[in-house]
Amino acid sequence: MFFISRQQVRIQTKQIVSRDPRFTVTDRQERIDGFDQSALARATGIIIGAGGIGSEVCEGLVRKGIGRLRIFDFDEVDITNLNRQLFFKRDLWKKKGVRLAKNLAPHAVGGTVLEGYGWSLQDAIARKLDLTGSFFLVGVDNGKTRVDTSQLSRELGMTAVYIAVDLQAEAGYVFVQDPGNACFGCLFPKTMYGRKAPCQTPASKDILKVVAGLALYAIDSLLMQRKRNWNYREVHLAGFMPDVQRQVEKLPTCPLCGSLSDNARIVSAVPDNALSDK
Repeated sequence: MFFISRQQVRIQTKQIVSRDPRFTVTDRQERIDGFDQSALARATGIIIGAGGIGSEVCEGLVRKGIGRLRIFDFDEVDITNLNRQLFFKRDLWKKKGVRLAKNLAPHAVGGTVLEGYGWSLQDAIARKLDLTGSFFLVGVDNGKTRVDTSQLSRELGMTAVYIAVDLQAEAGYVFVQDPGNACFGCLFPKTMYGRKAPCQTPASKDILKVVAGLALYAIDSLLMQRKRNWNYREVHLAGFMPDVQRQVEKLPTCPLCGSLSDNARIVSAVPDNALSDK
């Protein structure tokens, strides 16, 4: 099944069937302790941002066999995206949300349903689109959408996984906002809106792949019995700053969730007002 327009696309991919009945296409990952392929196949990911880091995670999810991805991004593909994002010359000046869904189809192995929208999160909300799913993945470079997703995911009782890299392409983080636990405002209470990353900042495939790998593991841990002892991971490629692995706790004075629990906010070495989706 295939439907495409400038603003929307829906593609039903086909599951790859092995000629050898002893093995499935996902056989190797199914051998991992705690891995549950059926849980992944039932999952729906709501992807906010189809840029460098979002496209890396999406490519991993379709290869692992997620059931459904719904991708939202109103930005247009430009020529500087082509060396690190899952776009090609044919995609130039077209909506990222639509083109990423189309380009993911050849990577799908498990019958993933791919839906792409050339809309922002706010557009989808205004159109009263049903945004329920298994999790949100937030890979945008503006604070308003991060905050709006935090609020929406709490209203829907969903987990939101935040991903970002710094403006020097050296560091990045993954933050998991679970229902009832610390939210994005608890992590960055003073600068949660930050500023939109400027265009033409340094960007590289290496940091995107590292952070995407952590995000993929975090998503697995939400859906199945893969163990995770953190809700915040921060990595530095150069090694001059230590990596961070912490449990961020609710902030009593959080401007978003207003928790009454004790505050154990971490201090990040990645400037929270200087983050990108590149």
